[in-house]
Amino acid sequence: FFMFHLTPLQAQDITMSRDMKPNGVVEYSVQVQLRFCLLETSCDQNDNFPPSICVRVNGKMAPLPNPIPTNKPGVEPKRPSRPVNITSICRLSPTVSNQISISWASEYGRSYCVCVHLVKRLNSSILLQRLKQHGVRHADHTRALIKEKLQHDPDSEIATTSLRVSLMCPLGKMKMSIPCRATTCNHLQCFDAPMFLQMNEKKASWLCPVCDKPCEFDKLFIDGLF
Repeated sequence: FFMFHLTPLQAQDITMSRDMKPNGVVEYSVQVQLRFCLLETSCDQNDNFPPSICVRVNGKMAPLPNPIPTNKPGVEPKRPSRPVNITSICRLSPTVSNQISISWASEYGRSYCVCVHLVKRLNSSILLQRLKQHGVRHADHTRALIKEKLQHDPDSEIATTSLRVSLMCPLGKMKMSIPCRATTCNHLQCFDAPMFLQMNEKKASWLCPVCDKPCEFDKLFIDGLF
């Protein structure tokens, strides 16, 4: 059980970001979010919910993501790893406290931590602008990578004599408008930045559509050659 207070400026920022959708649903672009993860400091942690968790904010049940069904006997279904938006059940006033109570099934040797964040939600258009501002990676970078891939390796019996790259986005199956890829990928094939960002806005996975490796936003670059 714990409590938190909003400052006058925080309460104002959240209230001013209120947007009424045509279907009558109220959304906030500035949000209060809860995040859970394992209490593990050896490396960065992904969002991770404790088993049998129940969260109440100011006495109301928090909207947790639905567990993903599993066929394995005796295994509790896991909830998708993502933050929990609790803005709608928070008291948006600097004079009143917000109370959070959490219960879960403890596991031997596993501890969890929770934190409350004030965040500004970004959409794919804002992220695309940011990607463009990072600048386009010079075409010479890609040319050097092509030369490296076409160099003969004396230890290998297979020589690469040609490289095929499609100008069609592997996601949208249309010609790419802004070809990009991640610095963590070692392939030349790009994908369309607007399409990739829109897909992750709808359902965030941040996986490269070419090689399926993690492909985080801050690792993306626009390819100057393509």
